[in-house]
Amino acid sequence: MSEFNRDQTVYVNEQAGLKDYIVGVFTKMGIALLITAASAYGLYASNLIGRMAMSSPGILSMLYMLAIAVEFGIVIYLSSRLTTMSTNTATGLFYGYAVVTGLTFSTLFYAYDASTIAISFLFTAVVFFSCAIIGRFTNVDLSRFSGIMMGGLVALILVSILGMFIPAIGNSLLLSYVGILLFCGITAWDMQRIMSLYYQTNGGYGQTGANLAIYGAFELYLDFINLFLRILSVFGNRRRN
Repeated sequence: MSEFNRDQTVYVNEQAGLKDYIVGVFTKMGIALLITAASAYGLYASNLIGRMAMSSPGILSMLYMLAIAVEFGIVIYLSSRLTTMSTNTATGLFYGYAVVTGLTFSTLFYAYDASTIAISFLFTAVVFFSCAIIGRFTNVDLSRFSGIMMGGLVALILVSILGMFIPAIGNSLLLSYVGILLFCGITAWDMQRIMSLYYQTNGGYGQTGANLAIYGAFELYLDFINLFLRILSVFGNRRRN
């Protein structure tokens, strides 16, 4: 076999391996989204939130804050122990996070009608996968803009917290549009980071490679969720108007 043919074979095998790796990452992300959707609708259909809101609104607020605290705890623990924990533990934490997120998302069915949620989800899917494809095939190194994106994310979080106390800020559509643009960029960047992890772990082999694939799916899941929430707020405000 000539050197050219050998190099071409290696390249083809490498690209096939990368494709399988990416498919695996997106499959895990998709399962997590299904878990979130099922948890959210299941809790809403049980009307437990509605009954609790009428009988014990204070307890409901406490449970909501507890769920957020659990989410933060999972993120911190998963990030800090990613390379040492077992793959089953990492997977369990990821899907556990998806369940807790679904429980908090059950309140969306009280704020928006089903058609608005469905349209927002489909629109989010189109935008998300378009950005992921850009990140997969672009020749531009998006890590050059990581500082800007991380700075924008911190600013968005701080303004969102401020919006909890100042309704005019919290209900601003401008904040939603900025968030959409920001997470479009982060999605493309995360796609490039996942490809980088594949090469750094020699094709995602071993426990570390498997755990990093789960974490990559987790990052894409968070990107999708954040995009969805901001797109939902845009569509929801338009329908009210």
